[in-house]
This record gives sequence, C-alpha cells and structure tokens, in this order.
Amino acid sequence: MKKGFTLMEILAVLLVIAVVASMAVPVFRSVRYEMKNGQAKAAAKKMAEAMRSYYQVSRGLGIKQECFTPTTTTGSQVVLAASSVCQSPTSDGIPYQNSTVNDSSRPSVNQLFACGYLSYKDFLNLPYEMCVCNPVAGSSQPSKCQVAKATGTNTPFVVFRGVSGAGDRYTKSDYYIYVDQGMQARDSEDED
Repeated sequence: MKKGFTLMEILAVLLVIAVVASMAVPVFRSVRYEMKNGQAKAAAKKMAEAMRSYYQVSRGLGIKQECFTPTTTTGSQVVLAASSVCQSPTSDGIPYQNSTVNDSSRPSVNQLFACGYLSYKDFLNLPYEMCVCNPVAGSSQPSKCQVAKATGTNTPFVVFRGVSGAGDRYTKSDYYIYVDQGMQARDSEDED
C-alpha cells in the first residue's frame, strides 16, 4: 500500500494549475479595466450633472475650464477640496452674463467638491485626467476638450483620458470618455 503522491502526479497537478492561471489572469485584468472604465463613466456623468446644477444655482456662472488628475498630489487636493471653502455663487439673485464673465474669474472645479455637489469617493482613485470643458456651443475649447464625436452644438461637459495605471487600453492616445449635451457618458469606442 503506497502513501502519498509521486513526483509525476504532483508535477501534473502543478502543470494544470499553471495552465488555468495563465488563462485566468488576462480575464481578470480585462474585468478590472472595464470596472475602472465604468467607474470613470459614472464619475464623468456626476461631474457634468454637478456642473449643470452649479450653473443653475449660480444663475449662469459656469465652472472654470481646467484639468486635474486625482491620483496626483495636486489633483487629490482638488478632489478633497482641502484648500477650499464653499463660496456662495451668487447672493443677489441677478443672473450672470456668460459673455461678460471670462474663464479666469469663474470658480475652480474644487468648488463642486467643497460645496457638496460631488463626493471625493467617486473620484479619488480613478487613474484618469479629468477635464472640465465649456459646454457653450461656439466657445473655444481647450485642446483636451476637443473630441471627435462631440463637436459643434454637442460640445462636451467633461472629458476623461487615462493616465498611468489606467491600463493599456485606456491610456491609448485616441481613447477618451466624455459627457455630451444629452448628459450621456460615452467613450471613443461607443458606436453612433
């Protein structure tokens, strides 16, 4: 009566485990990237809705066009709004005129976090560069806000582009996530 396993049996089991693991790793990576992409689309839509809400509450004052990356020190300060206190957008009830308010006098995106329009939990660990754009048709857009599928009367509210750590598929130069005028979160791979 023999006890234990032979060396060949152990090697055969290890070989089967190695083959199964080598097939599973790419699937797990793909699922992780798709999960981050889904989180980024949800965050982009929340940011666009917050911009729209702020615009309505302030009676016409939009958010400054700017980009930040939450995984960097400076970007995480924007998300955590550590250096910012919520400032009331307007106290007199008189609507702002967009034509007379230049971009430098608009509040920073950190006001959306400081005033509670956005939660840091939705943004802090996303490896994307997040750009707040000017959704007014015909206005000038920063180069990072210019996307092929959202032009003319459908300029984007926000554009997210992958940065280091987002995964190979999402750091390609031609991949981006954006929220259009219909408040739909899309990416450059969505079909029309």
